[in-house]
Parts: sequence; structure tokens; C-alpha cells
Amino acid sequence: MLEGIRLVDWSTLSNDLKVCYAIYEFDKVRKERIWFSKLVRVLDADASKATISRTIDKLFDLGIIDGKWEKVEGKWTRVLSVTGEAEDSVKGIYESTKRP
Repeated sequence: MLEGIRLVDWSTLSNDLKVCYAIYEFDKVRKERIWFSKLVRVLDADASKATISRTIDKLFDLGIIDGKWEKVEGKWTRVLSVTGEAEDSVKGIYESTKRP
């Protein structure tokens, strides 16, 4: 953990950063796969399905997240992850944010 860094309150993060945070947490910290519908469930109190969809599109366009097609429970699903180029930045956000 970073010492001397004040924790940022979750409620002050933009939707973009909340989505990045959640994808990073599942992919890098929990070592679990995350996809759109699971992300919607995880962030249900913070953002609407439409907002999350637009945010994912924007993060793909910016090269911050990537997705690969995998079979999940017998269905082809686009599994999301933070790109290598953005990983350090998103990790910093993750480590400095206090999520309820």
C-alpha cells in the first residue's frame, strides 16, 4: 500500500474511474473474470447499465481496457481487463481509493 497517500472517497470518483477500479479489482486483485453484465451487478448502486455501457466504449476507445472472448458458463462472453499501458495508473487509483 502507498504510505502517506490520503485515501480518496469512492463517491468522488467519476463513472469512468469507478468502472476502471472494478475491472482492475476483479482482474488483478481477485484474479476473477469480469464481463459487462457482472460489472453492471457490481456497480448497480453507482451507475446505470447505459452509463456503464457508454463508459466501457469510451475506455476501449482510449485504450485503457481491453476485452477477449471466452466461454463463461457455456456462453461466449467478452471478458474485460485493464491494458498494460494503463495498469500503473489504474493501480494508483485503486490503491488510493476507499470503496464502501
